[in-house]
Amino acid sequence: MQDLKHWSVSIDDANLCWLTLDVSGKSVNVLTHAVMAELGQIIDWVESQSIIAGVGMLSGKPGGFVYGADIAEFELLATADDVLQHMQMVHALFNRIDSLDVPTIVGIDGIAVGGGLEIALTFDRIITTASPKTKLGFPEVNLGILPGYGGSGRAYRRIGTAAVTQMMMSGRPLTASAAQAAGLIDQTVDDAAALQPAMTSWLTAQNRAKPHRQQRETAADQKALGDASAQFLTRLRADHTPAPFAIIEHVRRYGHDAAAMSAGEMDIFPELMVGSTSKNLRRVYYLTDKVRKTARGDSAITNLHVVGAGVMGGDIAAVAAMAGLTVSLTDMNAGAIETAMNRAAKLFERRLKSDDKIAAAKQRLQADPSGDGAARADLVIEAVAEKLSVKQAVFKALETVIKPDAILATNTSAIPLEDIATALQDPSRLIGLHFFNPVPVLPLVEVIWSRHSDQNLVSRGMQFAGQIGKMPIRCQSAPGFLVNRALLPYMFKAVEAVAAGENADQIDEALVDFGMPMGPIELCDQVGLDVCLDVGMVLGIAPAAEKILRAHCAAQNLGRKTGSGFYQWDGNRPIRPRAAVDAAVMAEIAASMLAPMIEQCQQAVDAGVVDSADSADAGMIFGTGFPGFRGGPLHWSKQ
Repeated sequence: MQDLKHWSVSIDDANLCWLTLDVSGKSVNVLTHAVMAELGQIIDWVESQSIIAGVGMLSGKPGGFVYGADIAEFELLATADDVLQHMQMVHALFNRIDSLDVPTIVGIDGIAVGGGLEIALTFDRIITTASPKTKLGFPEVNLGILPGYGGSGRAYRRIGTAAVTQMMMSGRPLTASAAQAAGLIDQTVDDAAALQPAMTSWLTAQNRAKPHRQQRETAADQKALGDASAQFLTRLRADHTPAPFAIIEHVRRYGHDAAAMSAGEMDIFPELMVGSTSKNLRRVYYLTDKVRKTARGDSAITNLHVVGAGVMGGDIAAVAAMAGLTVSLTDMNAGAIETAMNRAAKLFERRLKSDDKIAAAKQRLQADPSGDGAARADLVIEAVAEKLSVKQAVFKALETVIKPDAILATNTSAIPLEDIATALQDPSRLIGLHFFNPVPVLPLVEVIWSRHSDQNLVSRGMQFAGQIGKMPIRCQSAPGFLVNRALLPYMFKAVEAVAAGENADQIDEALVDFGMPMGPIELCDQVGLDVCLDVGMVLGIAPAAEKILRAHCAAQNLGRKTGSGFYQWDGNRPIRPRAAVDAAVMAEIAASMLAPMIEQCQQAVDAGVVDSADSADAGMIFGTGFPGFRGGPLHWSKQ
């Protein structure tokens, strides 16, 4: 073998060959072209060594196995034929591992997803640590593709049609215990130190005999495939997200033959990989990684005080407590605190599952009607009524009791920081942390800075957002910041169109057809027409749109919360006929309605409200539900 850069190879006294992957220059293992080329050399050598009695593979990266293929290298494959040639090389290599005439075993501690799980499945036996950080899965559907290195067939061989379909369609990883229960892995050990001894024990017991693994197929598998179709495809469209439909068809066609299922990936994967949906979803992956990198680091925030126990304040407090912070929640209305605490308890029970974790989160979240927690807090978040005078009064009082190094933050959605900061003796302490409703669901936090803000505190605000599992976008203080600046004109454009006589349902259907989670008129009803009007008076609104909103408000037809707005509402669902509209007409309507959003996103970039088009696109994807398969409003507008 030539000198190896990414792998190390050794043979022990029992003639067991040990392969250790430690990709040079990367913090985690990924399957690059160079890694695969070296693995090919290693397998050539292993096949030539008759002395070898067994082969084991481990990771040289503590706490992590293999995170999959190197997605950046896939961008170099320009055509479907290029992708196919790469796949053929990897399939041939993985088939050789699968066909070695000695027993093989792989040991996993940490993440083994995508190509990382696929290489593990080429070994006869899979052993993992029982660590909660050990996860195995096929997340490819989130990138608009399916497993491409033979993993679908090899997983089917272990767990059958129903389970492998569920893994591929959901994209969610399995814990070690769940993977063992399903039959995906064979054994768990307590920790990484126990992996190699357990692997050695199994290899030496085999006496060169390879285990035979039966293909798993049951009478219930076809029904399960139908159930999976109903579960995952009902709300999807093949022209928006083709991968889930391709996965179902792939399993339906090959779900009786493991080898055919593995090989069949090459019929589907290349076209998906070079298609626009996968390209845009990979863009979202890069945006996600870029945003998360801005949130890295220690915020030095362990104690949070939240002023305002309404829906936003209560949910911010709950999410922070769930993430491990000690949180005090205050409000002038004791009943609001009680309601928020009860809602938080239900959230903990839904999300945390474990009784111990639920109890710990409840203990960390403290009702604080007197507001004493402000004096202990590293960060104080104000989430009171969206009125400048109220916010100024809150901060004026807080500044006299908080620690000298505590950060003050407002959850305002539109009021400029400069205006709020006039109440402070030291305006540099004030930043904005604008969360989106519902806080437990939407990942975005706009971290707002003004010309007065201490940039070190802004950076700590970014780190705090990451600390509680959110995606922060840094925004300069300006009317509406990024998201409301771009979202409200889109909504008001639709209201203006309705005022001019266009059909509300037709407009909404066009935007849902485009991929938005709901249309702009339904969104107005959801937000509340009174709220829309108030924000419109701050950010600007066309006279025709203002007139129709005022008419609805005067009649107390405020949308979902009153049961009537642009639509009649049945509880949380609008009663609307779902208009049937020609596809070309719908595309024209969608483009017209989205034009103000795109214009405002570009203006936000040009004015320095956000630092790049990437940040603008990320903000709209993570904050409004702009469809990821479109790549973001600015990206889509240029395609």
